[in-house]
Amino acid sequence: MSSPPLPAQSSPAGAIALAVAGCIPYGLLIVSLVYGPPGGDPSQYGPEDRLDQSLAQLYAILFGVLLWIVIGILLRSAVRTGVPRWAAIATGILFPISAIAAFVASAASFDLPGGWSILVPALLPPLIALWAIWLRSPRLRALVTVERASIAGLATVVIVCAATIPLNILDRLQMPARAAADARKNEAIAAQLAAERARRERAQRGKFASLTPESPFADYLDYLNANLPEPEHEKAVAQARRSATRQEAAVALLQEEKAPLFEMRELWRLDVAATPELCSALNGALIKRANWDELNQLVGTYLEDQLPNMKFFTAAGCKLDPALDAAAARVQKIIVPMGKADPDRERWNAFIAAVSALRQAH
Repeated sequence: MSSPPLPAQSSPAGAIALAVAGCIPYGLLIVSLVYGPPGGDPSQYGPEDRLDQSLAQLYAILFGVLLWIVIGILLRSAVRTGVPRWAAIATGILFPISAIAAFVASAASFDLPGGWSILVPALLPPLIALWAIWLRSPRLRALVTVERASIAGLATVVIVCAATIPLNILDRLQMPARAAADARKNEAIAAQLAAERARRERAQRGKFASLTPESPFADYLDYLNANLPEPEHEKAVAQARRSATRQEAAVALLQEEKAPLFEMRELWRLDVAATPELCSALNGALIKRANWDELNQLVGTYLEDQLPNMKFFTAAGCKLDPALDAAAARVQKIIVPMGKADPDRERWNAFIAAVSALRQAH
């Protein structure tokens, strides 16, 4: 049987352009299949892992639908160039079957991550696209008869579709071994991180043990803000009181453009004097923090951390009225938008009342 004639106006350019456009949803589909599953044993997934998996599956379905729409258009235009009747019928049958096979294999890729099922949705689109482009190319049609090319192309598609079942079985058989390998890998990573954390802690404790009264005050702040048990934290506070430079260093740090107020939230415990210089520096730092260009809730939390310092230094004679007014005004901006719906309303009102009480004392 001779090959059906190709219409004179047929050109592969349109098919190639459509195939290139299909590369976008195809690439996104493969990315969703590769990076969407959390990995490891699906039976061990927690709520967050299952949510991530569900979102990735939703994206994979969306990209898959878009891809098969492109493939359908590509096949329709290709078949119209002239193929044997049996090839046209087979194409009409294989198109939905290939979509179903890709969907089933994609679902298996999520249920059995890291397996071979991903080969089905990865291979079907380029195989179908190549056959469609071949049909639209007069030069390629001249090399091989349409019958032979159709047999080869459609048979390959059938083989890939049929591979969905054995690949799924293979993935299920290999899943315990893959899960065990992932578990060993995760354990090795956890052990490495724990060892690195222990090394840093040893180095940090060695640095703290070497502190002397002449050490930089910033080193004492590092000690104070380390994640330490309560007895050791109290030891850090006691050592910081011995710093010979704590008074001058505290003033200098508070005068910085971005004063480390959080790190100095226990300044009131470090036996520093409420000198005019320190009071002025603290007042300025608190005002800057109250006017910080960040979310009101975040700034409110930072100001709340400073309440012990505010209480201590106002009692010691510091005139912090401008800072207290600025702090109360900023925290008020947290309350107003949400009104009674704010679950932390009582907390912020208590802070404003405490600041106002300090303000009224002077």
